[in-house]
Amino acid sequence: MRIAYFGGDMFYACMELLVEKGHEIIALYTNPPDADEYDYIRNVCRLGKSLDIPILYSKPTKDDIKELQQQGCDMILSAGYRHKIPPWQGGSLRYGANIHPSLLPEGGGPMPLPYVIVKGLKKTGVTLHKLSPKWDDGDIILQKKILLRGSENLEGLLHESQTIARKLLQRFLDSPEKCWENAFPQTHKPGDYWPMAHPDRFKVDYHKNVETVEKYLRAHRYISPGGMVESISAVSFWHEKHNHEPGTIISQENNIYTMAAADGLVTFKLEHGQIK
Repeated sequence: MRIAYFGGDMFYACMELLVEKGHEIIALYTNPPDADEYDYIRNVCRLGKSLDIPILYSKPTKDDIKELQQQGCDMILSAGYRHKIPPWQGGSLRYGANIHPSLLPEGGGPMPLPYVIVKGLKKTGVTLHKLSPKWDDGDIILQKKILLRGSENLEGLLHESQTIARKLLQRFLDSPEKCWENAFPQTHKPGDYWPMAHPDRFKVDYHKNVETVEKYLRAHRYISPGGMVESISAVSFWHEKHNHEPGTIISQENNIYTMAAADGLVTFKLEHGQIK
């Protein structure tokens, strides 16, 4: 198929799969990263340039979609793309789909993975669904569940979601017409959509109890001003009486920190950075 790819590095493995399976990517729509973004564009742009794929950084317009229709584009695939894609039906386009890292309809919204951890959910998943006028609202084409142990951190959950996304896309590419025809509508209930949260929403507050601190640490990931991804792993905690101010660094060695919380201590490894 001739495919227009919309997204960054979050689901880069899906773009790789399209190339490996012999599909032609005729356009790459992506965005320059900024300090608040969880994904980058480095890999998709490198692949795009190596294949002489046109790379567009602007929001897609109706004229852009019309041009894709006239170019013989068969499919629009959105994967971790932050802009709304205009109505796409018509011309040569047969499929318009989005990959979303939650078990829709629960977890619609731009950044569900930290919520999954902080909410302490028992399951989540990945969904391939039809593009629709509303965010993350289209009919479900394929999805796969992830059963959660309650100890996942953001990096691990993201990696598992990426692996599943590639498998779902493979299933779709093996029989697109059948998958498309068998899609089913979402049934929503209040609270299913999780809007973009202010960065402070996931800020670690060491004045909370250690159970709460532990969840927020596992959901913690950000990009430093220098562009370095800083993530936390190997989180553990215990209840202990102490006289330290919450947030005090009790010990630090080889980027393994022990911090004081309201009713105990928590330890974790900080990847690629340091607490200041």
